[in-house]
Formats: sequence, structure tokens, C-alpha cells
Amino acid sequence: MKILLSAVLALVVAGSATGQTYSDVLRYSYFSPQGSARFAATGGSLTPMGVDATTLHTNPAGIGWNRYNMAQITPGFSFTGTSANLANSTDASSVSESAATFTLPSVGLIFAGPTRSVNWSTLNFGVSVTRLADLNQQLAFSGRTPGSIIEGFAEIIDIGDSDPYGADLALPFLIEDPATNRVYSDFYDFDNQTTRDEPISRNGLYDRRGSINEAAIGLGGNYREKVLWGFSLGIPFFSYDEVYTYEEVDDQDVIPAFENSAYNQNLNNSGTGFNLKLGLTALPTEQIRISAAVHTPTFWTIDEQFSTTFGYFYTENGSAEGGTERSPLLSQAYNLQTPWRFMFGVGALIGDRGFVSLDADYADFTSNSISFDDFATANAVSDAVNADVDAILGSSLGLRAGGEINIDPIQVRAGVGYRQVPFAEYLNNEDEAVMTYSAGAGYSLGKFFVDLAAQYQAYSSFQNPYETLAVPGQTILTDRSRVSVLLSVGFRGFGTGL
Repeated sequence: MKILLSAVLALVVAGSATGQTYSDVLRYSYFSPQGSARFAATGGSLTPMGVDATTLHTNPAGIGWNRYNMAQITPGFSFTGTSANLANSTDASSVSESAATFTLPSVGLIFAGPTRSVNWSTLNFGVSVTRLADLNQQLAFSGRTPGSIIEGFAEIIDIGDSDPYGADLALPFLIEDPATNRVYSDFYDFDNQTTRDEPISRNGLYDRRGSINEAAIGLGGNYREKVLWGFSLGIPFFSYDEVYTYEEVDDQDVIPAFENSAYNQNLNNSGTGFNLKLGLTALPTEQIRISAAVHTPTFWTIDEQFSTTFGYFYTENGSAEGGTERSPLLSQAYNLQTPWRFMFGVGALIGDRGFVSLDADYADFTSNSISFDDFATANAVSDAVNADVDAILGSSLGLRAGGEINIDPIQVRAGVGYRQVPFAEYLNNEDEAVMTYSAGAGYSLGKFFVDLAAQYQAYSSFQNPYETLAVPGQTILTDRSRVSVLLSVGFRGFGTGL
């Protein structure tokens, strides 16, 4: 286990030296569309059923069934709550935070174009913008545990690495021993030649703001009422800001000399990318739909700014000592290639009373890859981060089931979603997953329709403020929930005689 932790530590160090780690890679590749209220209310299971602009982001063959022009806009509201526990804390404290945001999850437009062909009865054009991920979160934690972030910095220096955004800032506060060619902190017990294990107080806050959205344009058609086809070009874009503040305080005077320390990070990211999606839906009978879709990797270009500060304060010979060191401002661009995605679905009409549907998707997140030049050029830093991704991330399966019952003029909908969290087994011993529960209703009056959806999402995860070998690193166990309410308003059949 120590060899494994050493490898992980080296990989995390390499990533932190430039601002990228596996968590950044996962953030911009692990998502799913929220979509219109109808799409959300059925749990996102419309891949085989279509007739919604949001399917341009899943299975673009879905717009091939549309017979009339359609336009919709979906404003929304999300309430996010997070509870965090610092593992192995002696006071077992839990900290809860919440945040509320107004959103615009979806805007969609479909132009239905009947043709004169006997076999190719429709040729439809669609455009949609939808939210892929809500990155807003406030994650606070506190507790009393052994160890210190400066011990992690000392270990980094001891293995010969340089990190201007972490370990290098701690150098003025470490003790160098020329005899052993090592550095030591106030947390090292020289008499017993071991790291001290007395617990101290610590607290931190991750304040995250941002979202990932995607614009998609595509074509879809219908061949002899037996096969729907479609393809779309996706142009995702995002902005993300994270301010991380972390503090340690020896409020019980258990560590000689040490008083308190603080480490802060500021990360500002924005990016744009592109991908292609291809889809087919077969209609073996008038009631059954069977669908398949493939998404190419998204090729991101990401602009990043990153900076840190580290403050350390101690008492020496009765005098208060210490200070604060600041890192340089990192400003750079890099590329990220996300995994291929594969989607399959099956649905069935219930006469003219509604439908039920089930779909699944699969992606292997170890195929994520970053590059600072191009993906054919070797780079020591990107190679280390990519090795980190291979070691820590895994594959993910998503499942969604939903349906709709038509009680004219009301449509009642419900759905459920399951998505695996793609961490490798040694970091995630349990089968953690994101669960989503949805319900909603729709009302139609001629060309006008309005849909309402409520969505509840919950999952558990973890954070590691730092890694050490001598003392177990801190682990923050988190439970996150999000309640979203969406309202779609739209028109169908405009520009026609419907």
C-alpha cells in the first residue's frame, strides 16, 4: 500500500505543479444533459422516443420523428445542499452548506421539413442549448485530526520535486538537515524520530461557481417510417471558478512551536470544445423503438489561471515568527480529450395513452487525455497527469427509465436515473453512484404547451485536501443533494396550418 500511495503522491504532485489533476479532468468529462422539462421529468430517458430538441445532445435521430415545427424555452431553479464530515475526526463534526441558483437549462428549436420523397418522408433541422452540469457548490468542513499540510509539502521536497504552488512555499518554514539531506517540520518528533500524531483543529471551504453548457445543431430524418437517423455537432462551453481556503490551528498547544497555518487556492477556468453525435432509431413495430447512438470525444481547449498562498506561524524562543508566501500566477492553455460515449435504448408506446422507455450509456474515463501542445507530442507533466487519470479513474455506466401517461389535456411523467461514479476500486471501495428521481406534468392547448418538472439528485463523494505518507492524509466524506424545478414553455406547429 505504501508503494501505491507513493505513486499516487508523485502523480498528484506533478498535476498540482501546473494546476491540473484527475479531478479537473473528471469535472469536464463527467456530465449529462438536464434538458427541457419533459426530458428531465422522464429521467432523461427520451433517447429512443425523441420528439424533443434535447435529444440533439443524446440521440439526434430523435428529431427525425417531428412532423411540425417546435420551439421551447426552459428557465429553472436549483437548490444545492452539501454535508461534509472529516474522516477520523475526534469531534465527529459535520458541516452543511447550501446554495440556490437560477438557471436556463434548455432552449430548443426544431424545423420540420416534409420532403417529396416516398422513402425519406422528413428532413428536419434542430438547434438546442442545454446545461450539461451545474458546478455550483459550497463544501465546508472542520474537525480535529492528526497531521499537517506542511508534512505533505516536506515529503514532496524529500522526493526531489519542485512545486511552486505548494511545497516550495513551505521551504522558509522547514528545517533542513544536511546530514540526512532531508527537511523536517514542527510536526516531526526528533526524540522518537517519527511524525507527531496529536490531533489539531482544521477547517476549510471549497467555494465553486460555474456550469457546463452545450450548443448543438443537427439534422434528422425518417426512412419509410422504419428507421430514424440523425447527427449533430456539439459545441460545449463552460466557466468555472474555485476558491479554496484551508486553515490549521493548534488551539490546545499540543505541537511545540506551531501556532497556525493557512493555504489558499484560486482557480479560474473557461473552455470551449466540439464533438459529433450520430444516432439511429429502429421501429420494428408501430409501438416499439430501439435506439443506438455514439458520441465522439469532446476536444476541449481550456484557459486556466491558478495561484496559491501559504501562511505559517510559530513561536520561537517566546517570539512570534512566520509569514505568508505567494506563488506566481499561472496563466496557460491546455487541451483535453474526453472519452467516447455509447448509448442504447428501447421504448414502447402504450396505445395513444403514453409510453415507457429505458436507455443506457457507457464511457471509459481512463481514456481522458490532456496535452499542452498536441496529443502526439510527449510532455512530462501531461504524461504524469494522464498516468494519474489511468490509475484513479475507471469506467461509468448510466441507466435511465421513465414514462409518460396522457390524460388529455394533461400528461403525467416520472423517471429515475442511475450513474456510476468513475473511480477505480482502490479509491472507492463501495459502488457509489449518482441517483436522480424526477416527476412532472405537461399541458397542451392547440399549438401552445407548458411542462413542469421537479428533479432530485443525490450522491456521495470525497475530497483530499492533501496527501501524506507518514500520517494518513485528510479525507472529507461528502453527501450532496440538488433539487431542481424546471418550467418549459413552447409552441408547436408555428408556420403551419396546425
